Amino acid sequence: MNGWLFWIGTLATLIVAAALIEAYVKRNRKRKLTDMRPDPDKISKVGGIERYGLDPLALAQAEHRRLEEEGWVPDPSQDETTAPDTGEKDK
Repeated sequence: MNGWLFWIGTLATLIVAAALIEAYVKRNRKRKLTDMRPDPDKISKVGGIERYGLDPLALAQAEHRRLEEEGWVPDPSQDETTAPDTGEKDK
């Protein structure tokens, strides 16, 4: 009976040692940074942009053209960064 326990213990020890060695090797394997970087084509594909044919640059340019054609001027009543009585304090 003691012989069986010895071999079972030896087998379990070998399995645990193999798992620890594998974990150590995987953790300390040196990789190039370029290998870890995701594919540039996948980075630029934000969800929905390619699917619906939306190009953020073209959309921004179209919005800029629209604002230039309309002669957009900021409305002071909607500008929340300035207080209404700023000019009076300077006088």
